Amino acid sequence: MRTYSCIIVATAVTVHVGTVSTAADKSPGHALLLNNHAVVLKGFEGFASDAVTFEAWLSSSDVCNAGTILSYALDSNSTNAQQRTADFNHFAIFDAHRMIACHAFTYFTLWPDPNKISCYSKYGNHPVTSILERDGSWHHIAVTWTAANHGTTKIYQDGLLMAQVETGATEPLQPGGALMLGADQDCYAGCTDSTQAYHGLMDEVRIWSVERTQEQILDNMRMRDGVADQSGLVAYWTFDDPNMLEGTSGVWQARDSSKNGHHLPLVTPPQQDMVTIHQGRQTYDTGMLSFSNNYALNEAVGGMPEKDLTVEMWARTPAYKRTAAGLQPSELLSYATHTTGAVPFSRGITDHVFVDDAILIEKYYVTDAKVGDGNTPLSTIGVSINANPRSNKGKLHHWINFDVDWKDNEWHHLAVTWRFETGKTELLFDGVANVPTWRGSAGRWQSKPATEGGVDPNMAAGTLRLPNGSLVLGQNQECYGGCFNPQSSLRGDLADVRIWSKALTQDAIRANRFKASLEDTDGLVARYVFTADNIQEGSTDANGLRKKVVLDSSPSTMKKPLYLWSDMPRFEVSTAPLADKQGQPLQLPDSPWLDHALFLSDQQVLLATNFQNFPSTAVTVEFWMWSVDNCNQGVPFSYATGPYGDGDNSFLIYGYNNWMIDVMEENGGYSDRDSGTGSADGQWHHVAVTWASQDGHTHLYLDGRKAWSTVRGKGKRIPSGGTLVIGREQDCPGGCFDSREGAAGQTQRTYQLEYGAQDFIGVMDEIRIWSTVRSQSQIQQGIASDVKRTEVNEADVDIGRIKHNDPDLVAYWTFEEGSGYLVKDVTGKGHDLHIQQAPQWRVVGPQQLCGNGLVEGLEHCDDGNTASGDGCSSTCQVTSRPCHTV
Repeated sequence: MRTYSCIIVATAVTVHVGTVSTAADKSPGHALLLNNHAVVLKGFEGFASDAVTFEAWLSSSDVCNAGTILSYALDSNSTNAQQRTADFNHFAIFDAHRMIACHAFTYFTLWPDPNKISCYSKYGNHPVTSILERDGSWHHIAVTWTAANHGTTKIYQDGLLMAQVETGATEPLQPGGALMLGADQDCYAGCTDSTQAYHGLMDEVRIWSVERTQEQILDNMRMRDGVADQSGLVAYWTFDDPNMLEGTSGVWQARDSSKNGHHLPLVTPPQQDMVTIHQGRQTYDTGMLSFSNNYALNEAVGGMPEKDLTVEMWARTPAYKRTAAGLQPSELLSYATHTTGAVPFSRGITDHVFVDDAILIEKYYVTDAKVGDGNTPLSTIGVSINANPRSNKGKLHHWINFDVDWKDNEWHHLAVTWRFETGKTELLFDGVANVPTWRGSAGRWQSKPATEGGVDPNMAAGTLRLPNGSLVLGQNQECYGGCFNPQSSLRGDLADVRIWSKALTQDAIRANRFKASLEDTDGLVARYVFTADNIQEGSTDANGLRKKVVLDSSPSTMKKPLYLWSDMPRFEVSTAPLADKQGQPLQLPDSPWLDHALFLSDQQVLLATNFQNFPSTAVTVEFWMWSVDNCNQGVPFSYATGPYGDGDNSFLIYGYNNWMIDVMEENGGYSDRDSGTGSADGQWHHVAVTWASQDGHTHLYLDGRKAWSTVRGKGKRIPSGGTLVIGREQDCPGGCFDSREGAAGQTQRTYQLEYGAQDFIGVMDEIRIWSTVRSQSQIQQGIASDVKRTEVNEADVDIGRIKHNDPDLVAYWTFEEGSGYLVKDVTGKGHDLHIQQAPQWRVVGPQQLCGNGLVEGLEHCDDGNTASGDGCSSTCQVTSRPCHTV
């Protein structure tokens, strides 16, 4: 449940002090969590010229991606491809695993590279340094470059010089470029590559227009006080403003503490405007929204089509450029929900599964030898219905492509219809019916040119989708209301989006394309006309942020407003090892309710042996988790009662990027193994799994929603007395972990890792085991019980909590200890978890630290000090004078 407070995320923070330095003396404040996000500042005037220093504190465990720390690109119009690439690579700090810094190189890496033209060759083709740590430890990096001395570049880690090279890049840095944190630009301010994205925390980012010395770096890297007053500071983002600054046009920014005004845009919602659409002799005056890696979203719509449907819209995208990177995808509309039906587990395939592509309409370019000339990409409209390509090994992959001539930057009208009984899918493009040329459905694929009749237009016939789910314009959902990919976000415009619960005739679609007023609105369940009067200011959320809302102008009684926002990184409470003027570490906030959680990695083993009375015929396991790991098949829960293949997977919950469940060695067949949805997206999620031996029905609930159903271990009994391990996967009781080399405990050899490393990298909290199959309403009540921990009644701090003595509760770990090597089972049944390595406890729930300038937890005020007599007491309670605010 996303309202659950995170590790590290401040969900209700009010800033009462206008300066950062007051809080800086008290705690590390906040950091920015980047998880395939691209934070960009366009038109960066005043950027460094003849020398530059970049500094930041970083925390990452991502071994899968070449994480880009910083990218500074020029807006190049060069016709020379190599020069254009060099302009986009004007200055970059690339690859958190083997870090290099490059100025105006065409290639970061190149193999083979006999002429040594790549940036990496200047470093001797050897890794320089890595900031990656399995346990998420922080590192400080500083990179300097100067035009002098043949473009000398130096890389420091934790104040130590790790590399010094003469790159030969001596041209001055140019102003006015696009500065991006967390991703690499393959075009100006965009064209990012997910494999080169940074996944982790970033804090205390500083840019200087001078080459800082090692002494200056060492003296200031842990300090915050006085940094903003030092000469040569161009920009300084502390990320200690989770409320953000509100700029023009609804843009929300991270404050630049250098006083140079380079505030960093974190949220840029879609922008409204009016447009006159011309097509032939017809015109249409209407409102439009311009998208650029942002969205219009409602995570909880109702009344969506269950059977037949039509989706109409006007759309405009940039003209195709051969010089642009990749397929240039544009996600237009995405509706995510669940399929449902009357025959559970038909042919071994569940009929209740999360479908992120219940309705998906997208545009991209593709080259196919069968339908194209191999050089000129085809402009393709892709349509998916009741689909999830990650679930059931492709059995729910329903996708049809229509090739259209859409390479200009003009407005075009799209209308997609789908019929429940036959699965017939049609596309009208500017009123003209198109023939599908590619089809993937239920694991079978077809490709045939339109000139030869195209492919079968039918897919997903007879499949029902739920009428309630999550609707978004401009992005593609991989989970409810999120898990967006900036590489495929819409960069273009939409106008007059209509959703119908019937398949309109082609004549009806043609007749109404240019009409603002419709005579027949029967079946119109949602309509978005982006005129100014249909966009209103929404209410202020818990973080003090106001989101604009697009009204639904359809006659439907179930209105579906969309709020306008963008996929921003998250503010998290920083644990970076900063210090005060005397070199003493800054104090981390603590929780007034003793709410803690434990960070887990392959460097930790958390276990209980000889687990008596483990549920044998009915069980519910539930927990809260947080992770940004997209590398591992993360295992939160492993219960083993025997050796490999004979009880090591007695009850196993694994794959937090694509959930899977094993019960008594049964993991499903080829078509019934993957749920198709995950939870490692940098937000807190509640996960619950239920199982009953009688019928083998196994259900996965995510944040209180039923996400997947399957059958496991029908008629079997789970033995008692096994070994429970949290965060690792056992192939024998208490060991044989599926981990990378160097992990704690007994590990399998690399060739034995059938599914790769399966370690949990992240934070877990509130783990419960029940001896019954909990209903969906009971699971939701449990979530509310956990969240209610933030609503403390001072007379009864246990109000609304799960009762520790509930007879169905087998074990319950709250992680409230906050220290030590034991997690107590609060049921009193003795199933304590032993922490085998040095623990990394985390504060969760509302944090508070009186005197840091932030009103947190039970504080009523916080004026940045712990002195009484100024209206805010030493314990941050309001006294006779009001708490001073700025």
